[in-house]
Amino acid sequence: MTNLTPDQIPEKWGDIASAYGEAFESLTSQFADEVISQLSPKTGETVLDVAAGTGAFSLRAARLGADVLATDFAEGMVNHIQQRIDDDFIHNIKTSVMDGQALAVKDASYDISVSIVGLIFFPDIDKGFTELKRVLKPGGRCAVVCWGHPENFDMMRLLKQSIACAVPDFEMPTQTPVWARLVGEDALKEKFQQAGFEKVEITTIDGLLTLDSVEDFWSVFISSSPPMTALFSALGKENTERAGKEFVRLATDDFKKETVTLASKACVGIAYA
Repeated sequence: MTNLTPDQIPEKWGDIASAYGEAFESLTSQFADEVISQLSPKTGETVLDVAAGTGAFSLRAARLGADVLATDFAEGMVNHIQQRIDDDFIHNIKTSVMDGQALAVKDASYDISVSIVGLIFFPDIDKGFTELKRVLKPGGRCAVVCWGHPENFDMMRLLKQSIACAVPDFEMPTQTPVWARLVGEDALKEKFQQAGFEKVEITTIDGLLTLDSVEDFWSVFISSSPPMTALFSALGKENTERAGKEFVRLATDDFKKETVTLASKACVGIAYA
């Protein structure tokens, strides 16, 4: 893939690391917890987190005693994780800027490799799976999390409705999102098998994003990922404000609800080298 989208450019993610964490870590941490539950990292085991984002999984695994290397292709994301490590005085976790399609890691050197809604953005998803397997010791465990089908996303449905109501003449992007190249249980299982993994098990879980203040969520949501930044830049400030008011209205059922919960499905794949 020669023409990269905004969410495949490291600097774009680095610029919004804090906003991404504020908007979505309460959601992605649910997937991290599920992976922790299924893989059960133990004291002394080595864990590689690829496209680690804000570090939700890495920090959890380290607190259980595993020796963790958290990697991401965006220096800003890695710096964000490192700051959290320093703030919490965690000593068994290291960070490094790495391309998940060509990891600077020796063959068969880790007990566990993981990528939680990260590998799905890679220009070459197959290389991402190959690398996750290459670095595992024989019998090592791997987890990859991707999203379910886009039509099951409350947040995206609300976003589209909000913009359509507020700015009916605005043309939403029509191309398939990069992350939607790999969605659903069947596609995830196939990628594992193509990379040579064994004992592949896929489960779908419901991720719930609870918003105590929809207005506060919107204020960070508009700059929480490279695609959102690009979308709202094209929309313009005034139209973004109009869309935000519609988002709040629709989410809260015409302001009848204060706390709102948005659902999305994710597929959790566990496999063995």
